[in-house]
This record gives sequence, structure tokens and C-alpha cells, in this order.
Amino acid sequence: MGAEWHRSLLYIVEQAREYGLVLYGAGYWGKIAYDLFELFHVTPLCFCDDDAEKKGASHCGIPVYSLDEAADKYEKAVFVVCIDETPSAGEWNRRTRACMIGRLQEKGVYSANSEMHLPFYVFLLDTGLEVVSQEIESTFIPEDMFIAEELKRIILFNNMSNSGSYYLEQLLDGHSHMLFLPYIESLERVYVKRLKYLKGKELIIEMLAQMLGYFHSQYEGIGCVGQHRFQNFCVDEQGEFIHDILIDPREFVIELRKQFGGCVRLKSYGHMLKIYFAAYNNCLGRRKEKDIDYWMFYHMHLPNFEVSSMYHNLYPEEFSRIENLIIIREPVQHCYSWIRRFVIKEKNNVAVRRPLFSAIIKSELGIMLERQTGYKNVRAIKFEDLKYHTKATLQSLCIWLDIPFENQMLDTTVNGFVIYFPANTPTGVKYITGNDTSTVKLTDFSEVMTLWDQTRLNMIFGKFKRAYQYDTSVPAFSEFSKEERTHMLKEGFKLADIVENVILEKGNEDEIYDVNSFIKNIFEQYMDGYQLDTEYYDYIRPVEKEEY
Repeated sequence: MGAEWHRSLLYIVEQAREYGLVLYGAGYWGKIAYDLFELFHVTPLCFCDDDAEKKGASHCGIPVYSLDEAADKYEKAVFVVCIDETPSAGEWNRRTRACMIGRLQEKGVYSANSEMHLPFYVFLLDTGLEVVSQEIESTFIPEDMFIAEELKRIILFNNMSNSGSYYLEQLLDGHSHMLFLPYIESLERVYVKRLKYLKGKELIIEMLAQMLGYFHSQYEGIGCVGQHRFQNFCVDEQGEFIHDILIDPREFVIELRKQFGGCVRLKSYGHMLKIYFAAYNNCLGRRKEKDIDYWMFYHMHLPNFEVSSMYHNLYPEEFSRIENLIIIREPVQHCYSWIRRFVIKEKNNVAVRRPLFSAIIKSELGIMLERQTGYKNVRAIKFEDLKYHTKATLQSLCIWLDIPFENQMLDTTVNGFVIYFPANTPTGVKYITGNDTSTVKLTDFSEVMTLWDQTRLNMIFGKFKRAYQYDTSVPAFSEFSKEERTHMLKEGFKLADIVENVILEKGNEDEIYDVNSFIKNIFEQYMDGYQLDTEYYDYIRPVEKEEY
């Protein structure tokens, strides 16, 4: 969320009423910000903009100043960053945003309120304030609709493989014993930083803000609004986004408020998750069946997930069963695919920053699957097993979860809609069903790594590979002395050079680092500290027989 966390939109409104409001960015998103604050009867004092040609003009009927002028005139006002994005482009320009935040800090007019992300609140321009504020005449929930307090089982799903995580979620979609909030990603930080402290209308608005991308909206054509959760993953065979996947925001507000009853306040992180899942699935029109103990499938999408960390805020006593499921992929192939997609193709400057890149490298070492004392509720599932032995692997998964196998699990769907997946091929992007196996048949990694790189990585990843029965023809690193391992790491890695080139091209000056030294240090610390008696969590093997 940037340098700091703002408390809530309502708090910003209160501050703007007391000290005045300045909108930084007199463009498309400035107009959205103007309309949003007008809902609360707050008219900005002015706009300010870095474009000299806009200085002295007016926008939405109020003056546009330079940042210097606005800071001098209204030094106590709330300054909110409004990135100028066109409706057609709709890209969240993080670098521009960071520069604007920096300029506010330089001028002494920055506050946590400046960190407000406008796209998270555009749903209010669709629903209006009445539906958020009005008292619900009845909080009665019919017997066939989901009630948060009755949800007692949860799967914490995390990933090594991006493609694999989406694929499994699409296979499980629609299972009669499972509830989904597709691709939600972890909500823990926003709960800890913000939601646990809020109540009433303030809490409702901030919980709705986390649903960016799930709602039908007049702005849903903008990528950072209407397709934020599903962009590029929920398309038809022509590659067109399936808008029918989205739900009505007004319906969700009503369902959300019903789940709270008379006290709109969160009891815990688990309580929040239950409310989200119940309200969302009620909006989908799903109906509860008697005598089914439903699973919530919580797709947190965290690589190198630390299993023990979740229990700081997720209390086991709130659930009858909590399971951790982590999808894995052959690590050398995963390394190649990840670099090729996020670094070479997308040049994603977030992906190459140290925190995420480190998490990816450590996931390929299998660190998150090393067995921890006191945590038995962890299983891995292999992407390759899902691709090559789909039915048998899903049958084993169902046995583990104590739910029936259902034939619709063999199709890739989201909210009941058949989904196609974009695949990069030598002839360009083509749209395939999730069951296509071309993504796990890769053999030529030369675009990303040399043969010596591949050999070294197979040695370094060797313990992880053997634990999960991946083929390997080279000895693991533990077969070598400390000196031999040091020599093994002497030469640079081609993939590190690729990552560093993107950092130099796309990153800011403070994001530049020596990538080869960085990953070599990770590898060296891992190999030096590895305990030979390390055990790994079990994985879900395909069942042998056809009959379930």
C-alpha cells in the first residue's frame, strides 16, 4: 500500500472536511476522485498537476495549480494522489505513483491519506452511498443460504507454480462441498493493518474495497478495476474476458451486511474470511445443502509460504479442520517458466525486486515443504500429476479432504464458466484448456539458462526433487565438499544476468542490486545450513485404480 496505510476512506473524508482536500493529478483519475468525494459532499479546494500546460486551467469546475502553489496555499490540506490513467489503458503506473508520493513528501504535504488507491473505491460510484449506509430491515438468512458462523473447514492454498495454482482452483470450482473466492490472494495484511480496528459503515466500505475486480461496474473495462482479479485468466477460446463472471456490487453489500447481523465488527481474521466466503457464494446463487460440512478454498497465492506464520491470526479453535495445500512443479522447469514469463516477456519490475525474487528462488529449493515440528496438516500436490493423471490425482485429493469425487472436476471453470488459458507458443499466444499438457513438456531451457546452469540447479534443487520423486541424473549438492560447492557457484548464472538487465531497464535506482551475488548467497546459505535428517511433507499421489 506504499509507505504508510491510511485508516479508511471515511477517515479521509473526515480529514478533508476539517482541513480541505487537494487532488494531485488533473486527469481521468482526478475526475473519478472528484466524483467520489462529491458523494460525501466534499468539494476539493483545487487540483494540482505536474503538467505545466494544465496550470491556470480548471478541471471539474475548480482551479488547477502547480504542486508548489497548492502546497503553499493549502499546506494543511489532505493531498490525494490521482494517477492520470486513460480509460483505454487502465494501467496502474506504480512508478508514477511513487514519484508523486515522493514529491508530496518533499513539499511537506504528504500523509498516510495520500496513499489512498482510488480504484479500490470506484464501486461506490456504481452503488451510491445509500446501499452502504441503509439499515437492513431483516438480517434473517434463509436455511438454504450460507452463514459465516457455520463454515468450519478451510484449505490454505499456496503456490510454487502460478499456472498450477490457477489450474487446480479451476478444476475444483463448483464442487458441491467447496466454496471459493477465486484468486483472492492473502487478506492477512489488510486485516492486521486496517480491518480489525474498524466497525459499522467504515468497515463495510473497506471490506468492499478488497473486492476490487469482482464487481460489475461502469469502469469494468479498465484493467485495474473490472478485471483486477481475473485479468488474463478468465477468458473464452478467443481470449475475450468473460464479464458474466463478475457479480452485482449492490447484492454483495446486502449479503455482507446480513452476515454481520446487528454488530458490524470483525471478531477475528477467521471470522472475516468466513463472512467474505459466505456473502460471495450467496451472490453466486449457490445454495447450501443439509448435512454438508463445507470447505473454504482460500487461494492465498503466496510463494515460499511459512506454514507456522498463519496461526498468528488464524485461530484453530474457530475451525474443525485446517489444511495447508501447496502446489509444486519440477523446480528447474519452474525457474525457466517464471523467468521467461515475468522477466523476459512481461518485464515485470515488481517480480525482479528482491523480496519476490527471493521467495521464488526459495520455493524452488523446497524450503516451505520442509517438515516443521507441530505442523502436520500440510500436503503438496504436483502440477505434473494434475496434468498427466488428472482424475487419479483429484480422486486422491478428495480422499484426503473426505469429499466425493465429482466428474465436473475434470473441466476448468470459474464460477461455473468454462475457462481457457493464454499460453505463449513459438507461433504466438494461443488459448488452451487447462488440461493441455504442453506447459509441462518443456525441454529446451537455453533462452534462460546454460547447460552448466541447468546442471548446477539440478544439484542444488536435488533434495527437493528427490523428496517428491522428480527425475534427476546428477548428484545432490550434499555429495560435494564445501570447497566443491563454492567452486560450483563461482561462475555466474545466465538467468541472473537476464533479471539484472530488466532491473536496470525498468527499476528505480534504489532497486538495483547484484543479482548473481544475491542468488548465489541464497544457494550457499541453503546448502551450508541444510540438515541431512530433514524430512518433507507428504504429497498427494494419484490413486492406482480407476474406480473411486
